[in-house]
Amino acid sequence: MSAALPVDLTPSQQARRQRIVDAGLTLLRERDYEKIQVKDVAEAANVALGTVYRYFSSKEHIFAEVLVAWAAGMGTNISRHPLKGTTDAARLIEVYHRSVRAFQHQPSLARLVATLETSSDPYATGIFDRLSTTTNPVYLDAIHDLSSDEAARVVRVVDAVLATSLRTWSANRAPIARVYDDLSNAIELLLAP
Repeated sequence: MSAALPVDLTPSQQARRQRIVDAGLTLLRERDYEKIQVKDVAEAANVALGTVYRYFSSKEHIFAEVLVAWAAGMGTNISRHPLKGTTDAARLIEVYHRSVRAFQHQPSLARLVATLETSSDPYATGIFDRLSTTTNPVYLDAIHDLSSDEAARVVRVVDAVLATSLRTWSANRAPIARVYDDLSNAIELLLAP
């Protein structure tokens, strides 16, 4: 059974789908991804299990959408609390550190990213492009002194450092301070005057 695409849904169906995503995020705040079942999401969203599968092909698909919804809040956070750095490096470090703090408050999301990176669900694997579309503009806005192509290359490299460092931290193989240090060091090396 294939999931209905959001663009094909009526407003009430879109609202129901969003309720499922919101329920997934709420559950992820309470427990780890591995301990959540699709039926838990259905119960939390107050919909039938079949309804969940009408909109999502798998548990990975649900939580990939949860991750994108969660990441969308980053742009709002930056709008409310503008970056204070006076250099590209300082601004980029600040915005990436804010991302890490968000993961630090919800470590289950960092573990979810690692899980989705190895998923074979086509909806889940496509999520990283959508995630980049959501987060990259926020990172790119912190860089003023490079061309857009150079800035995009810097963000790609720093994203790779972030992903690796978060994976190591979420597996309890490194302290969170190392994630912050790795990002700061990478950005300073890439944007050194």
